[in-house]
Amino acid sequence: MKNNFSGLINNVIHDLEEASPVTKAKLKEIYPIKFKVSLDGHKDIFISLDEDKKEISFSKVSGINFEIRSTLSECISLLINKKINKEIIFGDIELAIVFINSIIKSDIDLIFLIDKYLGNFPAAFAHLIKEKLFIHNQYNNKSELQSKLRSLSIRLDRLEAMNNL
Repeated sequence: MKNNFSGLINNVIHDLEEASPVTKAKLKEIYPIKFKVSLDGHKDIFISLDEDKKEISFSKVSGINFEIRSTLSECISLLINKKINKEIIFGDIELAIVFINSIIKSDIDLIFLIDKYLGNFPAAFAHLIKEKLFIHNQYNNKSELQSKLRSLSIRLDRLEAMNNL
């Protein structure tokens, strides 16, 4: 399983680097980099990136440069809105901002990456979330948000059922 995660992160970073020469140059300037992602309700993720080797692990890694403490919805919002909340970053904030900016400002389409590595349905779901929830920002009420997410889930289930006919 560890090899699958490492292979996935290798491929994603490679795609990001190849999408834009500027992104590749920025990432090469800050390598090697080690950081921890702490998402509420999830196991800590440790990511170690070097020019030749990219690793992802759930095992503690020493010498991390920074930590991102957040929720999954904040991370999705960061990727979609491309605005960094500095309050979620601990450690070397400057390095973290350079790294995050080089990722979110690369010329690659996030929906394309989701489709390529996770499949059509997660990509469709991400697209619907992007279009309906984060861009319009009209669903501030929690019950409305839950209702819309349930509606989107039902629509995806129907699409999957039609696809399997």
